Amino acid sequence: MGKSFNSEVVVVLCAAWVLGLLGALVPYGWGGVVLAGLAVVLAGLALRLPQLRRWGLVWWVWLVAGGIALLAGLYLQWRTPQPGPQDISRKAPEFDVVVTGKALNLPRLNSSGKRRFFLEAQQMELGEAPYTRTERVTGKLYVTVAPDQAEGITPGRKVAIKGDVYLPVTAAFRGGFDFKNYLAQHNTFAGMRGEEVYFTDPTGQGTWGFWRLRQKIVDVHTQALGALRGPLVSAMVVGARVVDLDGNLRTAFTRAGLAHTIAASGFHVSLLLGTVLALTNRLGLRTQMLAGLGALGLFVMLAGFEAGVARASLMGAVGLWGLVQTGEGDVTGKRQPLHLLLLVAAVLLLYNPNWIGNLGFQFSFLATLGLMLLATPIAQSLTFLPPALAELIAVPTAAYLWTLPLQLYSFGLINTYAILLNAVAAPIITLLTLGGMVTAVVGLVLFPAGVWSAKLLAYPLDFLLAIVTWTNQLPFNSLAAGKITAGQMVLVYVLLGLVCSGWDWWRRRWGWVALFGVAMILVPLLYNRMTQLEFTVLDTGRIPVMVIENRGKVGVINAGDEKTVKFTLLPFLQLQGVNQIDLGVALPGVSNEGWTNLSAVLPVREFYGELPDPKPPKITPQPLSALQDVVLGQVNVTLTPTNPSLLRITAGNESLVWLPESRFEQQDALVKQGVLPAHVLWWSGGSLGNRLLQTLQPYGAIASNFRVKKSDLGRLERLQIPTFVTGQAGAVQWRPGRGFSGGRQESAG
Repeated sequence: MGKSFNSEVVVVLCAAWVLGLLGALVPYGWGGVVLAGLAVVLAGLALRLPQLRRWGLVWWVWLVAGGIALLAGLYLQWRTPQPGPQDISRKAPEFDVVVTGKALNLPRLNSSGKRRFFLEAQQMELGEAPYTRTERVTGKLYVTVAPDQAEGITPGRKVAIKGDVYLPVTAAFRGGFDFKNYLAQHNTFAGMRGEEVYFTDPTGQGTWGFWRLRQKIVDVHTQALGALRGPLVSAMVVGARVVDLDGNLRTAFTRAGLAHTIAASGFHVSLLLGTVLALTNRLGLRTQMLAGLGALGLFVMLAGFEAGVARASLMGAVGLWGLVQTGEGDVTGKRQPLHLLLLVAAVLLLYNPNWIGNLGFQFSFLATLGLMLLATPIAQSLTFLPPALAELIAVPTAAYLWTLPLQLYSFGLINTYAILLNAVAAPIITLLTLGGMVTAVVGLVLFPAGVWSAKLLAYPLDFLLAIVTWTNQLPFNSLAAGKITAGQMVLVYVLLGLVCSGWDWWRRRWGWVALFGVAMILVPLLYNRMTQLEFTVLDTGRIPVMVIENRGKVGVINAGDEKTVKFTLLPFLQLQGVNQIDLGVALPGVSNEGWTNLSAVLPVREFYGELPDPKPPKITPQPLSALQDVVLGQVNVTLTPTNPSLLRITAGNESLVWLPESRFEQQDALVKQGVLPAHVLWWSGGSLGNRLLQTLQPYGAIASNFRVKKSDLGRLERLQIPTFVTGQAGAVQWRPGRGFSGGRQESAG
């Protein structure tokens, strides 16, 4: 039985564990788990090929693999966090309460300019004096407070926070940010909008921790390079997840395709271990291993034990162990590196199976897999270039190709110039990261010396920022291709795996395989873009926002404020593959400051309505009254001459009408003015009169609001008009001739 327990057996069993966890992520319950397990078992029993026998993969190995896949699905369900019986989320929502607990981390800036941190809840005070009552609670809270209220909050310090406790929401549309799932990954099921913070121990400083060292590193770089550039260098040392990095700077690096440089990853571990081994080159191998492990341990404590850091550090540690065992100066684990990567994945997913759904974990492993499989072949194919330059191009290309399908599935974006930018910026990034590490160590020992030495990084840092800024200004820098399906993503990864495998037949035909893979992505995306006719009312609170898509033409009705654009409208447009807005409309009485932010990313060809000052330089507005029979593909958009004016959108034989906030007498006046019927009513969620509803005769209604009065819902029900409220149903889509989708119908009951 010795031959059966070779490295190939371990690979199969580890792969079964990972596939079983992936299968458990398939929606609709246990179907994915069962299918994954049965697929592995049947494949193993059927594929008893001579080559597999040479590997020692006898039939029972595949049978065990099938069992492991099923066990992995069960294990994930068992380890999926659930709120306890006294978890504070079971009390939510509650308003004007005081929650007392212990801060778990330093407050960090969020994208809205507030400070966020996790709180270990201990008790909650409800009601107003003298009728207040105190209840014991458990669990964690995601807390946001104003920056001035966050001063003095440190990990371990006990605080009392007054504010509103709420339940997180799921994604507002398919593929959007799922806040509920994000918190669940941190074992948190409720949030709190804090208004005031009180310290129960005014002289307390919290517990000691590596966060103090991390903060000192940030202070070194901030004092040397300023409040904007300093944290960027710190992020290149310990990762942006634990550093207050400016949101615009973070977005700029992400759009340019350099997000990995400010996320603690394998690049940082390789650079750190390479430096440590070079400094300890004259010492014994065991001393080198201990020095390397010590540096890795410090890096993990500073960067935080999250998925990418754990993967990179564990692989580095195994590589160090291999260094001592083989006596070779190779910490990358080149002896069977794929086996090592898969083993590391299985171990980490045994520790925390919920990482399987973490995008950081997925991107980290795919990038590493790409480097292992493709970097060398790509470099060898660039024989016309100097070896050093060929490697500079091969490394980002390999990582890019293996992460691109997941990026298209998750965000629908392509960083067009990412490969070229990474090749050009690699020496500067290496210099800044290594320089940041050195100055961080110096600053921890002697703060003034660290500040002085960090000032030397100003010139290369400015050069890098100039390159990033210039790249982001290039046309189609961040190209929205559109979200691909899970099936397309899996198919592309299968093709990549076949090309990277040892089968010469696939390798010799890599060009045709690549062409087929690109076609499998582009053809469905282009077909959908050219054939779809869809109206989507987004879940943007009380701000009515609609996106019209008709055969490649796109219209946007209202943009809302900056937050609406950043978190809802722009991500939705990117997932839909929108790179240009053909028609923009700003309706009166609606917040539309977000057009400035939206036009900075996407060009707006034609615009109607008024804009707040200062007006976006890239938009030439026309008066809203000029919006008469504007054609958008096969859609006709017009503003009716009634009082109040209605926005009527016609597609073929069906139409949709936007009704602004109005009183009953105004609605009756519309009836007298001869308002025409409409198939769909879109309104603000306010009260509706019977006369207007009977005149419009819609077969469906969409309310842009959090809720609609029960009396109005009852009136709509009696007229047999299905109603969708975006604040409850999320984004609602209407396709003329095909009805509604994507939302839950509201009922008065």
